[in-house]
Amino acid sequence: MWTLIALLLGLVHVSFALVYLYLTWFHTYWDKRGLVTAKPITLLGSYPGLFGGSTTFIGDLGKIYNKYKGKHRAVGVFLTRQPQILVLDPALAHEVLVKNFSDFRDTVTSSYVTHSKDYDKYVARNPFFSAGDEWKKRRTDGGAGLTSNKLKQAYVIWEQTGKTLLDYIGRSIEERADTVIETRDLCYRYTAQAMGDFIWGIDAGSLSCGINETSQFQKLTTAWAYNAFQNMRNFNKTAIAPIMRRMFRMRFFTQESNDIYLKLTQDAAKLRQSGSGTSRNDYLSHLLQLQQKGATDDDMVGHALTLLMDGFETSGAVLYHFLYTLGEYQEQQEKLRAEILNALETDKIITYEQLNALPYLDQCVNESMRLTSAIGFFIKICTKPTTIDLGDGKILNVEPGITVAIPTYHLHHDEAFYSDPMTFKPERFDNDAASEFTKRGCLLPFGDGPRICMGMRMGLLNVKMAVVQILSKYKVEQTTKLPLSSDSGLGIFLEGDVNLKYTKL
Repeated sequence: MWTLIALLLGLVHVSFALVYLYLTWFHTYWDKRGLVTAKPITLLGSYPGLFGGSTTFIGDLGKIYNKYKGKHRAVGVFLTRQPQILVLDPALAHEVLVKNFSDFRDTVTSSYVTHSKDYDKYVARNPFFSAGDEWKKRRTDGGAGLTSNKLKQAYVIWEQTGKTLLDYIGRSIEERADTVIETRDLCYRYTAQAMGDFIWGIDAGSLSCGINETSQFQKLTTAWAYNAFQNMRNFNKTAIAPIMRRMFRMRFFTQESNDIYLKLTQDAAKLRQSGSGTSRNDYLSHLLQLQQKGATDDDMVGHALTLLMDGFETSGAVLYHFLYTLGEYQEQQEKLRAEILNALETDKIITYEQLNALPYLDQCVNESMRLTSAIGFFIKICTKPTTIDLGDGKILNVEPGITVAIPTYHLHHDEAFYSDPMTFKPERFDNDAASEFTKRGCLLPFGDGPRICMGMRMGLLNVKMAVVQILSKYKVEQTTKLPLSSDSGLGIFLEGDVNLKYTKL
């Protein structure tokens, strides 16, 4: 019996030793290569917040950034057991994203679906999750329907959606006899309406339904986006043993949602081809052009869902944060309203060109995105042998497969680049300063370089139209101060109901 116990104890010790060796095998990787190393916080690497507990991924990243910034251009860290480079110098961020893009062509998300292309087929068709030449083709095909000229032709969709948004706000106040509206829901209703119309040419019903009702399209899309971001967290956790992704057939989108969006796309295409709405300039028209060039139904759905993620979830998040911030900073809100009303003075409408030429609106949007940073970090993958200049004559050789983390949120909130960084100061982006900050690598709400967010123009159109419509008719005020929290997916978000007061002017 004692022999058996001793044997079992021996096996336990050997098992622990093997696990320890597996988790710490690469922890001397950067020391051997001459890169200053931020020692792993636990056996789970530099970011224990990936696995829950009292910290978060972005919080862990910030502790390392704040400890080493200003002293080094980059430090070595570990994404679970995998060696990673954490960028500390914004100029190096610009080099990785733009100047040396071909050396860091892929993103870490492109490694998430290599095991599931057959059954998670619409994620595999998203440029955000694609690599190499496949990424380039999908981005070229999908992005061709999002040029400035294409959006200008489709501008009437946003004009109509903006008017419907005002109608919903008015009905909400009247029916509920309350000027306070939960604005997170309001913004997602608006983006669901705009994206349903632009992508599929449908009335999503999210702004025309009853005040206490939620349309089927919004329910579906909310659940779809929530599931995708929850699974992002799970994929981040499995970096410790990527084989688990294949073992558990991990995926981002459910088969049920895949089937629904496929049918929606097929039905919308058939209706358009039958002659209904053939004169519409929208994304469905672009998808049908791609179909004529050989795109399959699945390709069309992949492009459609790529836009939906940017235009519904991300745009909605940026919008409700922006309105919440304006609700606190009344002086800036009044200044922005004056600019909007002045533009509306002549024809009572704002053209596409005018909307994109309102300087203070641009400044406010940029400052809001800096302050919130819905995308809190980017992780790039080294795609061919290259070097990084660490300064002081030190050159680091980087091997293919090594990941490089760019801490967007922390660059956006560094006092070295932004005085009083937690305060909303749109004037810091006066005189086209935003482009200069981006070139310096310290303003990256959409990323930068060839892989900059494909839906950037569309997302800005979403946000700007809603703000113009709302501020032209209502004064927006905060009712409750909300804390910011970080999910372990992408960014920093307001926690709790975003209850804002809308007072008719």
